[in-house]
Amino acid sequence: MRGFLTLAAAVSVVAAAPAGAHRGHDSLTVVTLADGVVTVSHRFEAHDIEPALAKIAPTEQTSLDDPAAMVALIGYVGRRFVLTVDGKPVTLTHVRTDLSHAEVRLDYSGRVPKRAKTVAVRSTVLTDVYRGQVNQVNVRVGNRVQSMTLRGGAAGSVTLG
Repeated sequence: MRGFLTLAAAVSVVAAAPAGAHRGHDSLTVVTLADGVVTVSHRFEAHDIEPALAKIAPTEQTSLDDPAAMVALIGYVGRRFVLTVDGKPVTLTHVRTDLSHAEVRLDYSGRVPKRAKTVAVRSTVLTDVYRGQVNQVNVRVGNRVQSMTLRGGAAGSVTLG
């Protein structure tokens, strides 16, 4: 009987491990340049954003259903993601929000030179909320994609061909 109880305890610990595991906090941002327009699409896991709203919008509900919390999130992302093209900051305007049960997507747009040579990014989105936050940024021009992995307050840049 003692062996059975030990085995049952071990099985319950192993079975519970995946439920408590979390793969980490990360986001994907796709920066697309085409014909003098830049589109920036930020994609987050909904299960990362909802708890983060407590810090981003402390006076609002921590829910993606709360319009005031979403306005705060849009402003927060806009302030913490800085895009520079050919050494000049790009003003980005929020154009769309898509919510699903698993993902939050925020899209912004701006104007850039038609033949941009360099793109630099500083993304501190969620780094003040999650210590291990990783922000992956893909820069796309035509069929060419270049990637940067940003941690903490790190910045990165790519040279366009």
